Amino acid sequence: MCFVSSIFAQDIHLSQTHMTPLLVNPANAGSEYTMRGILNYRSQWGSITTPFNTMMTSFDMNFKPKNSSKKGYFAGGLYFFNDEAGESQTKTTQVNLSVAYHVNINDKNTLGLGVQGGYFQRSTSIASLKWGSQYDGFQYNSTLTSNEGNGSDNLSFGTTDYTSGIVWTYRNDENYLSGKKLLINSGISMHHLTKPDFEFQNVFADQLHYRWIWHANAIVGVSPKFTVLPYLFYSRQGAINEIMFGSNVLYKFKEESKYTQNVKGMAMGGGLFYRWNDAVVAMLCFEIDNYNLTFSYDVNTSSLNDASGGQGAYEIAFRYVYPNPFGGVKSKARFN
Repeated sequence: MCFVSSIFAQDIHLSQTHMTPLLVNPANAGSEYTMRGILNYRSQWGSITTPFNTMMTSFDMNFKPKNSSKKGYFAGGLYFFNDEAGESQTKTTQVNLSVAYHVNINDKNTLGLGVQGGYFQRSTSIASLKWGSQYDGFQYNSTLTSNEGNGSDNLSFGTTDYTSGIVWTYRNDENYLSGKKLLINSGISMHHLTKPDFEFQNVFADQLHYRWIWHANAIVGVSPKFTVLPYLFYSRQGAINEIMFGSNVLYKFKEESKYTQNVKGMAMGGGLFYRWNDAVVAMLCFEIDNYNLTFSYDVNTSSLNDASGGQGAYEIAFRYVYPNPFGGVKSKARFN
């Protein structure tokens, strides 16, 4: 470590990236749905060490009035996450606010620009960690001082963070599971524009490297019963690349009411995704009316598999969207 001049920290990541739109790109705010709220939970590597747990919540909407201008509309969003990593109980808490403007290119295409700003707090406890200086030549001796932390077992700091991005959206219909729907959403974002410091004791530079993300997803109604939802994701942060691709398929087994709201539309399905050189991700999802519940499990395929036995992570996401993806009777709400 004496020869290290700088190191670069990394961000959290979730397998259900399609369920973390504001974490991926601030321009996603208001791009696909009039209103959307999502809850996420992920726990990973519990078979190896103290689990790494991530909890996140987000909300976004567009501010397009009923008789809006044909030129475009504003949108906004907010997300909050809390991440706790391993035996050091390293906690990261972050809140970010997104603002976006979407230009109507024509009746089916929009182009959006988004900016995001927020604040994160990071803390860690070194009391439960073992250090080389605590080995007395024969065994670990907890009575020996670690000479870490400048006399304190609890360290913390906080700083601001900024992101920007653009997104293109194509849609031909608002009934997402009607069998006629084709929605395509694709964009690119750049994170950590100011490369915030990520270091507890200012011993040497530890910055969050710029992170580039390209993403694309679609909702394709291939028939009145089946809908295909492919997703592509590429991220580069410093020397670290993350590539993920795959698709879910939904089967609609109950039709929604055409003239009343007495019968709710229902669908269920699943899919497979692959994170390059890391994991195969299996997903199951259930959708009723405006609500979606998705469960996923990561099966390790990397060299970590020797220790994990293939047990990577499980993840749960719960989402509400408006308008109703099944169509049916449209709401008279302001955000129609």
